[in-house]
Amino acid sequence: MISHSDFILNAFIIFLPLIFYGPFNKRKHPLFVYVLFLIPLIITMTFPVKIFDSVLDLRAIPLVIGSLYGGIYTTLLLFGSMLTYRQILGGIELFHYFLSLLPTIVLLLLLIRIYEKSGAKKRMLLASGICFFLRVTVVNFYALLEGKETFFMASFVPSLPIILVQCVMAVMLVFMIETIRSQNRMQEEIIQAEKMKVVSEIAASVAHEVRNPLTSVRGFIQLLSNPALSEHKRKEFSAITLEELDRAESIISDYLSLAKPQIERFESICLDEALSKAAQILSSYANMQNVEIITNIKHPATVYGSKSKFRQAIINIGKNAIEAMPAGGKLSLSYTVNEPNNNVIISISDTGIGMNEEQLNRLGAPYYTTKDKGTGLGTMVIFSVIRGMNGKIEVHSKEGAGTTYHITLPLNEQA
Repeated sequence: MISHSDFILNAFIIFLPLIFYGPFNKRKHPLFVYVLFLIPLIITMTFPVKIFDSVLDLRAIPLVIGSLYGGIYTTLLLFGSMLTYRQILGGIELFHYFLSLLPTIVLLLLLIRIYEKSGAKKRMLLASGICFFLRVTVVNFYALLEGKETFFMASFVPSLPIILVQCVMAVMLVFMIETIRSQNRMQEEIIQAEKMKVVSEIAASVAHEVRNPLTSVRGFIQLLSNPALSEHKRKEFSAITLEELDRAESIISDYLSLAKPQIERFESICLDEALSKAAQILSSYANMQNVEIITNIKHPATVYGSKSKFRQAIINIGKNAIEAMPAGGKLSLSYTVNEPNNNVIISISDTGIGMNEEQLNRLGAPYYTTKDKGTGLGTMVIFSVIRGMNGKIEVHSKEGAGTTYHITLPLNEQA
């Protein structure tokens, strides 16, 4: 009779390595695989299944599969441990048992390299075949060595269905292990792809942010080549060119500091000076696009934040506005002070092509852009900078009627 409870216990125990194989399968050390499969090997030997006139356990499954996945050293360790534990359990002629195991040991050592290079389907076939070979050779060779000539017909043949079930369980275990390995490989590929995506996004972001000051530098250098330019204007344009090159260097330094973040330097920002400077920097690009810049600054106001990043945000908005007016137009920069609410509202408007409702809703989302060759990173930086200054942005736009940015920032109380 078959002890169903013992058989079911053995069946569950052989799948025990799956619990730990997933999280730890990157540790491909032979000792790890050895310990992983030694535990079910010992437990199945401790609680065997009594069937017909013999005792049957599922030790063949962890023994074979552990050897195939662990390599030569794991194979020798598992077989050595099994022989030692079998001797401890007693009731066996160890030398005869070793001789009956020898064909399987040799077969495993020959097939390990082939197994490593095989696909999942071939691995399942190899594992089931070796399990069957082990059960057939071990019990029959040992019976012959012990002089039990009637063992084959009396005990082995009736137990064949259970042995075939063992082979099926071996196939199931290999299938589950291969599924885990496949999922882990897929996860590693996804992580690698994400890393590459981050690198490409950072590269695109750096290129986008550096392009803005370089565009201004190009424009002012073109203006400097004009022989009719006055000496005063020449010095002014030269100073702006140097400032924009410094800003490009600062942007690059900011991205390099992502690996080692530093404390940002916040300071008081005079809005009239900041907007006038931004308009001056944008003027060369605006002239090339036939865009007129209008500034309307009536009252002084001060906010608190990173001066360079705030200027970068304003320039990004202005540059986007200029690009939204391919046929020329007007770009207006102004602000109003709301003393009761202790804040200031900066307005930047253009007379460009505008945006529809869907584009407005997605504005500021990472890597979303309304331009054919844009990256969306400039707008993302704008929103990030304003949020960092405890401000908010509202964008109003209508197709064919232009776009207006309303930036609300708290006034600097220390000013």
